[in-house]
Amino acid sequence: MTAIGIEVPPRGGNSFSISRVLERTSRASGFLIPLAAVLAALAVGSLVIAFEGANPLSVYQAVVEGVVSEPRGYSNTAVAATPLVIIGLGYATAYRARVFTIGGEGQYLVGAVAAMAIVTADGIRDLPAGLLIPIGVLAGMGGGGAWGILSGVLAVRFGASVVISSLMLTYIGDAVLQWGVRDGIRDSESFIPASREVGNASLPFLGSLNVHAGFLFALALPVLAAVMLARHRSGFRITALGHNGEALDANEVPARRIILWVTLVAGALAGLAGYIETAGVTNRLNGDSSVGFGWEAIIVALLGRLHPIGVLIAGLGLAAMTIGFESSQRTYDLPASIIGVITALIVVFVVVGDALAERYAARR
Repeated sequence: MTAIGIEVPPRGGNSFSISRVLERTSRASGFLIPLAAVLAALAVGSLVIAFEGANPLSVYQAVVEGVVSEPRGYSNTAVAATPLVIIGLGYATAYRARVFTIGGEGQYLVGAVAAMAIVTADGIRDLPAGLLIPIGVLAGMGGGGAWGILSGVLAVRFGASVVISSLMLTYIGDAVLQWGVRDGIRDSESFIPASREVGNASLPFLGSLNVHAGFLFALALPVLAAVMLARHRSGFRITALGHNGEALDANEVPARRIILWVTLVAGALAGLAGYIETAGVTNRLNGDSSVGFGWEAIIVALLGRLHPIGVLIAGLGLAAMTIGFESSQRTYDLPASIIGVITALIVVFVVVGDALAERYAARR
């Protein structure tokens, strides 16, 4: 009986590795399961659409046209995907180490508040954009990173659950936002609680693409993360922690350092997304700035199979679905909850597909 990874000469004389075959199979299932989940969710969603009295095929055609045919379909998709990809990338990094933070929404808000507090402060707001934008990026990452690493500190120091602590910190993060727009960074000339305008720290738009420059972060960061995870020692340590924390402790560095590192990175990326969304889209913060990017990005990370390029593809795909369904709702008067139902079904089918694939692999 041959152990996995040992080269065995088959009849043809060429060698092959069982581990390579299993790796290819795993990669294939990693791609096929999300694809099958999306198709299954759309199939079930068609029943919901039919129940609402619309033709599912016509609705799905309108969804596609809302992205590819509308004048701003592609640019709206890119803008909507930007925070999902950036926050989802942080989640994917942490989840590869089996550190299951879910606090991206709170880190997004705290990062946005921190960035706005600094770039709109007296003596700083009048600086040129070339200086203010990097300051805003660093401030957003600093605020979000500090908020994210709190759950890591609680985990390594007191054994607290990262899931629970990051969730609780999200509600505190929302309280920070409400305090900020009512007091800390409030625009004194606004009739409603809102922050000061981002001013010179607003992100420029990319020519005829009609997309703010923050989209470049969503394109570049997954590539950098993929290289880091594949070729850098830090990427190896993150993956090693997810597979065997005790071996990492014995041969590399204490696992607690990696836990702190990935919670810091996840928080910093969420805070960066908070600054980018404010400086590129909304122009200021208000009490309703918590719109759920941190929750949707969890789905993006799962659909992307915790791989940076997969996260980019999943983020663009989910954003395209959202933009397309918003267009179809105007045409067919469908409830706004349709996209939420289909998104939830995708997650359910991904989980079911993973469970079935794992059971099949165990039987083999």
